[in-house]
Amino acid sequence: MPLGSEPISSAPISSVTKDQATHDLAMWHFGVEPDLRQVIRIVADNEDAAGEPIKLLEVNAATVATGSVEPYAFAGSASVPFSTVIAEVTPEEFDRIQRNEIQLPKGWSLDKSQLFERPRAA
Repeated sequence: MPLGSEPISSAPISSVTKDQATHDLAMWHFGVEPDLRQVIRIVADNEDAAGEPIKLLEVNAATVATGSVEPYAFAGSASVPFSTVIAEVTPEEFDRIQRNEIQLPKGWSLDKSQLFERPRAA
Protein backbone atom coordinates (compact mmCIF):
# COMPACT_ATOMS: atom_id res chain seq x y z
CA MET A 1 0.00 0.00 0.00
CA PRO A 2 1.57 3.34 -0.99
CA LEU A 3 2.42 5.80 1.76
CA GLY A 4 -0.58 7.99 2.56
CA SER A 5 -3.14 5.50 1.27
CA GLU A 6 -3.61 3.68 4.59
CA PRO A 7 -7.23 3.66 5.77
CA ILE A 8 -8.03 6.41 8.23
CA SER A 9 -9.74 5.32 11.42
CA SER A 10 -13.14 6.85 12.04
CA ALA A 11 -12.56 6.64 15.81
CA PRO A 12 -11.90 10.06 17.31
CA ILE A 13 -8.43 10.52 18.74
CA SER A 14 -8.64 12.57 21.89
CA SER A 15 -5.74 14.68 22.97
CA VAL A 16 -7.44 15.45 26.29
CA THR A 17 -5.38 14.20 29.20
CA LYS A 18 -6.97 12.70 32.28
CA ASP A 19 -5.79 15.69 34.31
CA GLN A 20 -7.35 18.17 31.87
CA ALA A 21 -10.59 16.17 31.65
CA THR A 22 -10.79 16.09 35.45
CA HIS A 23 -10.24 19.85 35.70
CA ASP A 24 -12.80 20.57 32.97
CA LEU A 25 -15.37 18.27 34.56
CA ALA A 26 -14.91 19.87 37.99
CA MET A 27 -15.24 23.38 36.54
CA TRP A 28 -18.35 22.37 34.58
CA HIS A 29 -19.93 20.94 37.73
CA PHE A 30 -19.21 24.20 39.59
CA GLY A 31 -20.96 26.02 36.76
CA VAL A 32 -24.16 23.96 36.96
CA GLU A 33 -24.29 23.21 40.71
CA PRO A 34 -24.59 26.48 42.67
CA ASP A 35 -24.26 24.74 46.06
CA LEU A 36 -21.20 22.67 45.10
CA ARG A 37 -18.44 23.67 47.50
CA GLN A 38 -15.52 21.38 46.63
CA VAL A 39 -14.59 18.64 44.22
CA ILE A 40 -11.99 16.18 45.45
CA ARG A 41 -10.29 13.98 42.89
CA ILE A 42 -9.34 10.64 44.40
CA VAL A 43 -6.00 9.62 42.87
CA ALA A 44 -5.32 5.88 42.80
CA ASP A 45 -1.87 4.33 43.08
CA ASN A 46 -2.46 2.96 39.56
CA GLU A 47 -4.01 6.18 38.21
CA ASP A 48 -2.27 5.82 34.84
CA ALA A 49 -3.52 2.27 34.27
CA ALA A 50 -5.83 1.78 31.32
CA GLY A 51 -9.41 1.70 32.50
CA GLU A 52 -8.76 3.41 35.84
CA PRO A 53 -11.64 5.89 36.11
CA ILE A 54 -11.62 9.49 37.21
CA LYS A 55 -12.98 9.38 40.77
CA LEU A 56 -14.61 12.51 42.21
CA LEU A 57 -15.98 13.16 45.67
CA GLU A 58 -18.20 16.24 45.45
CA VAL A 59 -19.10 18.26 48.54
CA ASN A 60 -22.52 19.73 47.79
CA ALA A 61 -24.69 21.58 50.31
CA ALA A 62 -27.79 20.79 48.21
CA THR A 63 -27.37 17.01 48.18
CA VAL A 64 -29.39 14.75 50.45
CA ALA A 65 -27.48 13.33 53.39
CA THR A 66 -27.36 9.53 53.42
CA GLY A 67 -24.67 8.87 56.03
CA SER A 68 -22.64 6.98 53.44
CA VAL A 69 -20.71 7.52 50.23
CA GLU A 70 -22.61 6.16 47.22
CA PRO A 71 -20.56 6.33 44.00
CA TYR A 72 -22.19 6.39 40.55
CA ALA A 73 -20.30 5.34 37.42
CA PHE A 74 -20.48 7.06 34.04
CA ALA A 75 -19.05 5.98 30.70
CA GLY A 76 -16.58 8.17 28.87
CA SER A 77 -17.85 10.71 26.34
CA ALA A 78 -16.47 12.96 23.63
CA SER A 79 -15.72 15.73 26.14
CA VAL A 80 -14.56 13.43 28.97
CA PRO A 81 -13.00 10.41 27.26
CA PHE A 82 -12.48 8.52 30.53
CA SER A 83 -14.94 6.57 32.62
CA THR A 84 -15.87 8.54 35.72
CA VAL A 85 -17.12 7.62 39.18
CA ILE A 86 -18.75 10.41 41.20
CA ALA A 87 -20.10 10.49 44.75
CA GLU A 88 -21.79 13.46 46.39
CA VAL A 89 -21.77 14.18 50.11
CA THR A 90 -22.94 17.07 52.25
CA PRO A 91 -20.37 19.33 53.95
CA GLU A 92 -21.25 17.68 57.27
CA GLU A 93 -20.72 14.20 55.78
CA PHE A 94 -17.36 15.33 54.41
CA ASP A 95 -16.36 16.44 57.90
CA ARG A 96 -17.35 12.98 59.14
CA ILE A 97 -15.30 11.35 56.36
CA GLN A 98 -12.27 13.35 57.48
CA ARG A 99 -12.85 12.11 61.06
CA ASN A 100 -13.15 8.51 59.76
CA GLU A 101 -16.77 8.29 60.94
CA ILE A 102 -17.95 7.61 57.37
CA GLN A 103 -15.92 5.27 55.18
CA LEU A 104 -14.99 5.97 51.58
CA PRO A 105 -15.59 3.27 48.96
CA LYS A 106 -13.01 0.51 48.74
CA GLY A 107 -9.87 1.77 47.00
CA TRP A 108 -10.66 5.45 47.69
CA SER A 109 -8.44 7.51 49.98
CA LEU A 110 -8.00 11.19 50.72
CA ASP A 111 -4.26 10.58 51.20
CA LYS A 112 -3.59 11.10 47.51
CA SER A 113 -6.20 13.56 46.37
CA GLN A 114 -6.50 16.76 44.41
CA LEU A 115 -8.77 19.54 45.64
CA PHE A 116 -10.77 21.80 43.33
CA GLU A 117 -12.57 24.73 44.91
CA ARG A 118 -15.30 26.90 43.47
CA PRO A 119 -13.74 29.62 41.33
CA ARG A 120 -14.22 33.11 42.74
CA ALA A 121 -16.49 35.44 40.80
CA ALA A 122 -14.64 37.96 38.69
